[in-house]
Amino acid sequence: MKILKNACLVGLAVLSSALAQSTATVGTLQGLVTDAQGKPLAGAEVRYRRLFQTVLSSSHQPLPAPGEAVIQSKVTTDANGAYTLPNLPAGDYALCGSVPTLPYLDPCQWATSPRTTVAAAAPTKHTLILTKGVFLKVRVNDPLGLLPQTQDGPLKAGNLIVGVTFAKGAYLGAQNTGVDSAGRNYQMIIPAGAPLSLWLFSRHVALKDANGNPVDVSGARIAFQATAGSDQTFTFTVSGPLAQSQ
Repeated sequence: MKILKNACLVGLAVLSSALAQSTATVGTLQGLVTDAQGKPLAGAEVRYRRLFQTVLSSSHQPLPAPGEAVIQSKVTTDANGAYTLPNLPAGDYALCGSVPTLPYLDPCQWATSPRTTVAAAAPTKHTLILTKGVFLKVRVNDPLGLLPQTQDGPLKAGNLIVGVTFAKGAYLGAQNTGVDSAGRNYQMIIPAGAPLSLWLFSRHVALKDANGNPVDVSGARIAFQATAGSDQTFTFTVSGPLAQSQ
């Protein structure tokens, strides 16, 4: 009986030590998502990932170093714009944010990814501030039916690429948000008042702008600046197949 009692005590001690160690290596990240004026944003999506140390594999590919926790997920803010992420391994985290249906700029796309350090066994507070932009909406009419009648997937651009270049050549693609019998719609969120260029590329179809002028679809840029509070819109029309695609 004494041996059994001692064994139980040892087991409890090991368990207590493990629990204490586990508690000592995790923390909680909590805070708000607000606009630039400090207004909380309900329903905002916060994406987070842990910045871990890496080592090179035998094929010279970076891999998480031994013992490094790999964390990547997302959470939605509540009605008060608040979020809580419990049980996170201590360390540095990068945060990204957006608001579905509203034109707030994701800092991970348009700026430097915000970072914070989660401390062990203690709550860490971080406010993620999102700047409001505007929607860029591009309509491509297709009266000849030369573009696919299916919406673009992650790895296929439907014979036409639409996006924006900015800064020193950075590029972001617009999402194909809809396809109908008359054409296609593209949309993305862009900053207001910043010099941008619309970028169109196709090896399959020729385009004309809203005034009937031919558009260079070999990757030429159309410079513009969006106005705060107003969607930036462009309309193009497929005028025929490119010579090499006939």
